Parts: sequence; structure tokens; C-alpha cells
Amino acid sequence: MNEVSARRRAAKPNGRVLTASLVLLLGLALYAAAAVQIAELLPDHQLAQGSFIAVAGLVWVWPAVRLIRWAARRQA
Repeated sequence: MNEVSARRRAAKPNGRVLTASLVLLLGLALYAAAAVQIAELLPDHQLAQGSFIAVAGLVWVWPAVRLIRWAARRQA
């Protein structure tokens, strides 16, 4: 019985999870809108467009990982 209640307490989401989820959704939406606006300004050249897509497709990962790690961290 103690093991089950310990799991339930460990699995209980906290305010960080909700905050991180909302920030991630809003941030990705804003990031995608900005990426589209910037992509429209690029020259009509496959190398420029391909490079931008590769970089823009990966840049958001670093802040998202940091946000998820922050949400998963236990509060002291």
C-alpha cells in the first residue's frame, strides 16, 4: 500500500508542468509564426531556404529541453 501511494505522489503533476506546457505551446506557436515570416524574406534560392529550414527546425529544441527539464525537476 505504501508503494502505491508513493507512486501516486510522485506522479502527481505540479504547477511547473502546467506552466511549462502552456509556455511551450505558446512559445512554439510564436516561434513558428516568426520562422514563417523570416522564411518569406529569404531569396528564392534552394541552398538559402534549405539551410534556414534546417537551422530553424532545430533551434527550438534547446529551449524546449531546458523548459522540460525545469518542469520535471523536484521542488526543494
